[in-house]
Amino acid sequence: MGKEESAGIQLCQKLLKALEALEEIFTQFDTLEIDFVTEAQRKINHRSALTAFILPMLVLSFYLTNDFAFVDNAAERSILQTFLGTFIVSFSLWALGIYLNSFFKKLFGSDSLPIGQKSLAKQLFPKYSRKREKMITDMEMLLDCEALKNTPIPEKYLNLKSLNYITETLRLEEASTLKEAVELLDLEIKNSRVQCTLTEKASTLRAEEIINGGISQTLFEQWLKERI
Repeated sequence: MGKEESAGIQLCQKLLKALEALEEIFTQFDTLEIDFVTEAQRKINHRSALTAFILPMLVLSFYLTNDFAFVDNAAERSILQTFLGTFIVSFSLWALGIYLNSFFKKLFGSDSLPIGQKSLAKQLFPKYSRKREKMITDMEMLLDCEALKNTPIPEKYLNLKSLNYITETLRLEEASTLKEAVELLDLEIKNSRVQCTLTEKASTLRAEEIINGGISQTLFEQWLKERI
């Protein structure tokens, strides 16, 4: 293996390390989005379940404390009548609870209430915003590294698929320089059947779009933007 091939492989390995770090941050962004939506939904579910439990209990308390007939005449009623009365009341309250839980999930999940999704977004925003800003800073540092700033490889090939191909081409000595490896990749991707296996959107472009709030803006960011 010649010096140029060896130097090319070393450069590709540095680039791969930087891009793998970027991809890891992309994964963290996806996880952040999932965690945010999950926590928001969990709070909505908790509020709706608690409210749906309390209201039937209040109804039951009111029913019992007002000495309705099935309580006043409990001693005169048969066991079957008592059981049926208790069952009917319990079933009615259970059905009411199920209905209320569904109703309050929709209500608390809307943006119309002061304690709806807008309120949740404001509560959760500081916590998730700090995590997001940390990821943005990490991406900016990676994009500013020497390997990515001054690479001879075209930006469109700064993705894991393309770099792995270029590295393997040099390792197998199918090309003796980075330039030749890139030219070989140019030829390969002209074949539409293998194009998707050899290239994808540049990781650097994806990072820049997230940093600048472009088309790669995550659902998490969009969700917050609509509600804050």
